Parts: sequence; C-alpha cells; structure tokens
Amino acid sequence: LINFSSKSAMPMVSVATNVLMTKIPEDFEVKLTDLLAESMGKPRERIMIVVDAGRRMVHGATPGPVCHIAVKSIGCVGEQLNIQHTQRITDFIHGLLGVPKDKIILEFYDLTPHQVGFNGTTVADAVAKREGK
Repeated sequence: LINFSSKSAMPMVSVATNVLMTKIPEDFEVKLTDLLAESMGKPRERIMIVVDAGRRMVHGATPGPVCHIAVKSIGCVGEQLNIQHTQRITDFIHGLLGVPKDKIILEFYDLTPHQVGFNGTTVADAVAKREGK
C-alpha cells in the first residue's frame, strides 16, 4: 500500500461566476490559494485555481451574482472537512466578490491518486517511484 501524504496531492479548484472579470481582484487566485492551503493543510505550490468569470449563470431562476466552485483533491475532503472548507470559501467569496452566501454553491470530489496526472505521469505512479516500488 502506497502512502499518499497531503503534500503529494494537489487540489484543483474551478470557480465559475457571473461576476465580471473586471470586478474580481487581481490577487483573487493567490488569496484563494492561501485560504485553501491553510484549510486543507496542502502546500500552496500544489494548488491550482481556475477562474471562469462573466459566465451566463443563474441560481433559483433569479438574477444577481452567483458562484459555483468545484474542489477536486486527493484527500483533505470529506464529510466534516467539507463543512470547514465550505464555511471558509463561502465567507471569502462573499467578502471579496459580494456574492450572497445562499448563491455560492460548492462541490467536492475526493480523487484517487491514479485519477490525477502531473509532470508526465500520475500521482500514484510518481509516489510509487519515489518510494522505490
């Protein structure tokens, strides 16, 4: 059995919103990276953020700002952890972008190491090679 520490995995976060790109601070991705690094216990070098702003989106058939966030990670997500992550991310998005908290929707995906490719191989293969297996 290969041990996958929190340092070997990399959260991938996609933020889709109808907030215009011009309304999103230039350091948004860096600030979100730092928040996730703290919340998930991951090195910031392993976190990837993708922002898709200005999308045509609606939640509840009502106009106004909305945000959908998908968090994919090998570990560091789960029933109790996702409550903590959701609180922190929701507060961050609400405070920085002004999206109402009830219009911020998050999805969490717990990936297995063979589902993530990086640097020409999968995380599972890279860890196995590093451990000499």
